[in-house]
Amino acid sequence: MLSFIMLLALAGNAQAQNPPKAKKMNTSIYEQEAEEEKSESFSAKVRVVREISEEVEVFFEGEKAKGAYTLPRSLPQYGALLKILEKSRKPGGPPVQITADGDKRIKSVEASAAPKSTVIVPDDPNKKWDFGKIPD
Repeated sequence: MLSFIMLLALAGNAQAQNPPKAKKMNTSIYEQEAEEEKSESFSAKVRVVREISEEVEVFFEGEKAKGAYTLPRSLPQYGALLKILEKSRKPGGPPVQITADGDKRIKSVEASAAPKSTVIVPDDPNKKWDFGKIPD
């Protein structure tokens, strides 16, 4: 009888040691993280382009883009993007359209069309006038 009681006691402890059944994984946490990774898009003129060991820091003029944005060297067409930024940095350069992620890493750069100023040139006094055909 004693052995039977010992056997029941051990069997009861064995069942208690089994881990509880795993609950179903909740994927909403991962979906929320994906939604939080928002990208921002703005148009601004480049103020400073500064090369650092692994990246390039870019500062923009204006109120929208405050702080340093980084242009990773791992981006495809890195050289072309850097050239567009350098062109915008020059005096009279066009503003650029930037798309960056939440960590201020630049994803894409597009050159905005520079508004062409209309220059009115006075008529050249030495210009020959064409009066057309004289009627018969």
